[in-house]
Amino acid sequence: MTSIGLISDTHYQDRLFALPDKLAQVWTGVSLILHAGDVGDLSLLDALSAIAPVIAVSGNDEPEAVKQQLPLTAVVTVDGRRLLVTHSHFTDAAEERASRREQSWGPKFDRLAELAQGAGARYVIYGHTHIPLLVEHQGVTLFNPGALAAPSYFTRPKRLLVGRLDFRGQNAKLDHYDLATGRSADLAKFNPRLEFGFTLQQFQSSIVEPSLLADIDRLRSLKFEQPRGVVQALVPLYRRCLTENQPMRRKDLLAALEGSAEVAAADRAAALGLLTHAADETIVSDHQA
Repeated sequence: MTSIGLISDTHYQDRLFALPDKLAQVWTGVSLILHAGDVGDLSLLDALSAIAPVIAVSGNDEPEAVKQQLPLTAVVTVDGRRLLVTHSHFTDAAEERASRREQSWGPKFDRLAELAQGAGARYVIYGHTHIPLLVEHQGVTLFNPGALAAPSYFTRPKRLLVGRLDFRGQNAKLDHYDLATGRSADLAKFNPRLEFGFTLQQFQSSIVEPSLLADIDRLRSLKFEQPRGVVQALVPLYRRCLTENQPMRRKDLLAALEGSAEVAAADRAAALGLLTHAADETIVSDHQA
């Protein structure tokens, strides 16, 4: 039997700060690890290599240096089976925005199957959505192992999930594993009729205080000149909220953005203006009520 560990969306040192203890346990006996992108700091690959050799591709939400070091896709052949590894995002910003507005699953699956067929691959290992999935589409097996990190700095993952692929002769077995238990994950059967956004909500929960939720949506819609600087300001706050199991409060978010030297002046002004103005509106509304 040949076994492969499958992982994606670790966002290491941005939204994940240590590997779960049970990872080596669920990957006992694997001879290769495939990482489907949004790796984060490359030291993550070094840590994984203590379990088995690693092949990784780049995601859309990587530090720029990581994007330069990792390929967008990889074709891997194991025991005569060809696998395509891809994060599955669009490299063109306009196409990526359009794909995020598309809530149905059909176009997403069609594109993955087309990528596989172009590479002559029978399996696609992909990430990006933070949604664990196993589905057959147009003669191709599509597998998303799930994620170890949340899809944003304002949520936490409900479950830390990875995958495992076992080849035994002509048979292949794909499973998700829950790293809280170290056991095969009991996931609800995928329903393609559910919209993408609704499905995603099953795998994440908000860490933001309720009065800040609407303003976070507005903040995320801002077009920052240097978005990575804003991210660097959020990372320490996000880590503290996760570690202390505390909600993200407006005053903490304002302090993080205001006190970081990484945030460009124009970006700081836009973010602080939005959050401060929204807070003033909330106060006025409360007084009127």
